[in-house]
Amino acid sequence: MDPTVVLITGCSSGIGLHLAVRLASDRSQGFKGIGREERSGGQGRVPRVCNAGRGLFGPLEAHELNAVGAVLDVNVLGTIRMLQAFLPDMKRRHSGRVLVTASVGGLMGLPFHEVYCASKFALEGLCESLAILLPLFGVHVSLIECGAVHTAFYEKLEGGLGGALERVDAQTRQLFAHYLRSYQQAVSEAQDPEEVTEVFLTAIRAQQPALRYFSTNRFLPLARMRTEDPSGRSYVAAMHHKAFSDLQAQEDAKAGAQVPGDPDTASSAPICLPECAAPRVASELGWSASDKPGQDKSCYRQ
Repeated sequence: MDPTVVLITGCSSGIGLHLAVRLASDRSQGFKGIGREERSGGQGRVPRVCNAGRGLFGPLEAHELNAVGAVLDVNVLGTIRMLQAFLPDMKRRHSGRVLVTASVGGLMGLPFHEVYCASKFALEGLCESLAILLPLFGVHVSLIECGAVHTAFYEKLEGGLGGALERVDAQTRQLFAHYLRSYQQAVSEAQDPEEVTEVFLTAIRAQQPALRYFSTNRFLPLARMRTEDPSGRSYVAAMHHKAFSDLQAQEDAKAGAQVPGDPDTASSAPICLPECAAPRVASELGWSASDKPGQDKSCYRQ
């Protein structure tokens, strides 16, 4: 049986590179990995083939390009271009897999990541729509939902994380400083690319592929909250608490020190989790009794 030809986008580093090497060294020899990487000298994106067992790159044969059986889209900026290039042939052959690297940012909003989350939300909608249609052509679409992963993603950002905040108001910059502490905590607990690679392999080998595969379950309670409370208030409250937990602690300490009648006390109205949801959600998120949102353990002040 001929090996499945797998096209991997963005394989010069990070998850894509780990995938290329992993498929090349797969003991079953069931895959032939093709990578697309950025090349210098004005040549643009050029297909390169990953030689089995060595993780090396060489020229791609034309017949291999026409026989791609699976697209593993790591460089999601090219998702639509990849689909336009390879879906028609997959549909004609009535066979194919499309696996797209998604993100927690496509399932929930993250402060200071507005444009990033918007692009990921769009990706979720695109893939979910295709996943309903394409099985009629023997083609399956799966999203690999990732949390934080140890890659050079933020190192490649022009100006670094928060670089676009130079001209915003002082309060927003201060809030970003508080958020950065939560972000740094999340990064310290990030997954290795190898873990995500194994999820890709599970999806590509599945006889009946699912729409979503999660590399981590840590954020699922928050994601579920978006639909369990139609008003969205529970979700906003929990996300605010998670993103600005140190700010909340400071506000609680300040409120305890203020005297009745102090005009600074009423900073804003509290937003509360429904009483029936707060204990369960807090338990799933691993919050202790002392760090649930707000003094009554179901509210916080925004």
